Amino acid sequence: MISFQEVNINFGTQDVLSGVSFKINQGERCGITGPNGAGKSTIFNLISEEISPQRGHVVFEGTKPTVGHLHQQLSKWNHDDTLLSYTLRASRRLRELEHQIHTIEKELPTDPQERNQALNRLGDLQTEFEHLGGYDIESRVKEALCGLGFKPDELERPFAEFSGGWKMRAEMIRTLVTEPDLLMLDEPSNYLDLPAVEWLQHYLRNYQGTLLLISHDRYLLRSLT
Repeated sequence: MISFQEVNINFGTQDVLSGVSFKINQGERCGITGPNGAGKSTIFNLISEEISPQRGHVVFEGTKPTVGHLHQQLSKWNHDDTLLSYTLRASRRLRELEHQIHTIEKELPTDPQERNQALNRLGDLQTEFEHLGGYDIESRVKEALCGLGFKPDELERPFAEFSGGWKMRAEMIRTLVTEPDLLMLDEPSNYLDLPAVEWLQHYLRNYQGTLLLISHDRYLLRSLT
């Protein structure tokens, strides 16, 4: 799936990665360990193409996977976001599909040939939307939020009112519910209590894609990778 070939990255005078080569195969569950500054998050940023290697190559073999990447910082949110609305905006592709579907449904042509073409296009969009889990994403998001410790009556609470740790739990749900081909989690248990960690372990054991996990939690690594 992903091949690192003699990859070099340095920041100023610090060599973070030097001549690094390895391969991640589809369906593998890999734990990444090491001291702070060793380049763990840099590997994730290379895979998600947020940065490029200064020397060497990061190669995606076969079909390029969809990637879910949990960073150690939050995504931007709107001032009027609730906890639920913020989390539901996880998948840009689902939002695009939903907009296109609604546009076609409201503006169907009257000309028979054009109407038939629009209906065919609508069918393709609805099929992709269903394949990406668009029709049940709200129920999955609500279940996941409650699994990580949010109360049902907090779902419509303004997102800005939550503390940083609780915001990071919502960020994790945004990453998980899109069900990417490749899931990259950077220290996911940092902001979780024991019940939330247990919920996360159960969720990840049932995840069907390729998992990359950065963690200092050896128990989490042993149980999942």
